[in-house]
Amino acid sequence: DLQHAVRGNLPEKYRSFAKQINEQTEQLLTLRGMFRIKTAEDMGRKPVPLDQVEPAKEIVKRFSTGAMSFGSISREAHTTLAIAMNRIGGRSNTGEGGEESDRYKPLPNGDSMRSKIKQVASGR
Repeated sequence: DLQHAVRGNLPEKYRSFAKQINEQTEQLLTLRGMFRIKTAEDMGRKPVPLDQVEPAKEIVKRFSTGAMSFGSISREAHTTLAIAMNRIGGRSNTGEGGEESDRYKPLPNGDSMRSKIKQVASGR
């Protein structure tokens, strides 16, 4: 259902997927279902107002992907990670395999396929 929801932009398919996942947690069929998230109220505290916490757009700047060489995953996966991290302001890592020179040129829509972290092998 999730794959159909995303590929077809079908909210009803996503709701069906979410319902199925949420029901699994109620039946303790998954590790996720064995946990309960405690709210601030559960702990006898007041929630921190959103205007007093760091905005999400600042938090994501500290996100970075693991160093996976181009050879360990597909070109599509490697470039998709770079594009996604560039869009949110995070950092992707080339891994020891580096990246191809065609990734230095921005895509027609302005997206960049460049990884911000360049890993260089020592050559030992």
